[in-house]
Amino acid sequence: MHTKELSNKRIAKTRTSTTTTAFAFNWFGLGNNDSEGADQNSSIGITNTQQKDFVSSDWLSNLPSFATKGSESADIVIIGGGVSGLSAAITAAEAINKNQQKKNIILLEANEKLGGRVTSEKTDDGFVLDVGFAVFIEEYPEVKKILDYDALELKQFLPGAKVKLKGRKELARVSDPLRNPLDIVDSVLSPIGSLLDKVKVLPLVLNVRLSSIEALFSEEETDTETALIERWGFSDNFTNTFLKPFLEGIFLTPLSQQSSRMFSFVFKMFSDGSAALPKGGMIAVTNQLVEKAESLGVQIITEMPVTRVLTSGGKDNDNIIIECKGDTQRCFETSSVVVATDGRIAKKIIGNVKGFESLKDIPDQPQLSVGCVYYAFEGKAPVKEPILVLNGMTEDNEPVNNVCFPSMVNEGYAPEGYNLCSVTILSEAMTLYKNRPDELDQAVRRQLGCWFLDYQSDIMDKWELKKIFYVPKAQPSQYNGPFPASFNGARSSTNFFGKELPKGFFVCGDHMATATLNGAVESGVRAGTDVARAALSIPIQNAVLAE
Repeated sequence: MHTKELSNKRIAKTRTSTTTTAFAFNWFGLGNNDSEGADQNSSIGITNTQQKDFVSSDWLSNLPSFATKGSESADIVIIGGGVSGLSAAITAAEAINKNQQKKNIILLEANEKLGGRVTSEKTDDGFVLDVGFAVFIEEYPEVKKILDYDALELKQFLPGAKVKLKGRKELARVSDPLRNPLDIVDSVLSPIGSLLDKVKVLPLVLNVRLSSIEALFSEEETDTETALIERWGFSDNFTNTFLKPFLEGIFLTPLSQQSSRMFSFVFKMFSDGSAALPKGGMIAVTNQLVEKAESLGVQIITEMPVTRVLTSGGKDNDNIIIECKGDTQRCFETSSVVVATDGRIAKKIIGNVKGFESLKDIPDQPQLSVGCVYYAFEGKAPVKEPILVLNGMTEDNEPVNNVCFPSMVNEGYAPEGYNLCSVTILSEAMTLYKNRPDELDQAVRRQLGCWFLDYQSDIMDKWELKKIFYVPKAQPSQYNGPFPASFNGARSSTNFFGKELPKGFFVCGDHMATATLNGAVESGVRAGTDVARAALSIPIQNAVLAE
């Protein structure tokens, strides 16, 4: 059982929120629910999901140490209760248990909720709102190893997508005839792209299906726009009407700022398997990781932000002191700490250690943001299939990137007789409508009314706005910048920005691997393995833990 001190098992339940208060087809969603820009006449404002920092903004450099007042001892302390931190905790605990040893592992989370960007809220009337539209990619190799898919009660999307095109009432369909041969006629007749474009898709699909993940990441890297046009030869029409809205909804940035390697990797994941949604929302992923960590003896403490990390000095420090201030001041003493925060916070924590101050001078990797608008309504959805709907009219500068009806994918997202609509708004449009939630709501309704003409009246007058989320740090940038999140296999947990870390320090997070759920797990597993070896006094290099 984890603490704040957890008396009601609150993390194992989907959070309940009222409906009157205020990736993105992305991989994650964040969860701190401070309202930003709520209009006085609006029933629902834009909910900024910015989380608490693990450290204070001024680093509390002048705060006297209270370590001498009594510290709690732990063999391993993990700072950060997101997917990566939980994966590190699980991996370390399993490795230590298999070696028939007992070590005290403590995980500290600054916020009330665990899971970081993988979370959901449940309204009083029974709708599940993922904090930022997200899908569960079943073929992620590291995720498969750590999660019980059956327990998640996954339901799959249909392959492909539907696309709204200019001048057409009916939605166009993009299918995958290799996975569903019955769709071959629809694929050939689809107005999305030319016949030549459709022929050129085959070499791309064969390349990602026949290549290993390692081989795809060893290909020469360029931006995705260049790869699509120059390497694969797709037309501007096919790129702009399908690939652009699809990929920008995933990576939250223009094609020219996306990694071609990440495109190949994600395209392989979609080609090899399905996208899905868990019955209880994406928070089901977090809940399963939390329960697994606790069952292995990990002590989890929420609402415990770290204010400072100190060492005994030098690279061979024996003791690491972690000072925290939640409702009370607490201090933890350990020989091993895993920093499982985002890259910006990790730089602050490690940059405060003697000899590593220069880390704070390195520019932060850009963080990508996104918005998500949720509507609930009674009756049938405009789209009868569990499929994503894309805005193929990107030149019109309308706010909607994509639309999904999560309750059509997994009925657990809405009460019986009702449906839920999720609308992804990319950062440029969210900036345009900042502090104007009513105008954003009306713009989205008008756009959806034009897409689904038979439902226009209901969309404008009867659909209930449940919430508008703004996720300012939905994922780290995966192309360019000082530390792009496009590294397969996860970077070494003992090296950060090219500097070997002090003894006892380890780092993990999606910023250390790829900006995906798989990357977060992969990096956490690597750090968990390394910190377990350190705790067991097994050399990290060329060591094998007990199977």
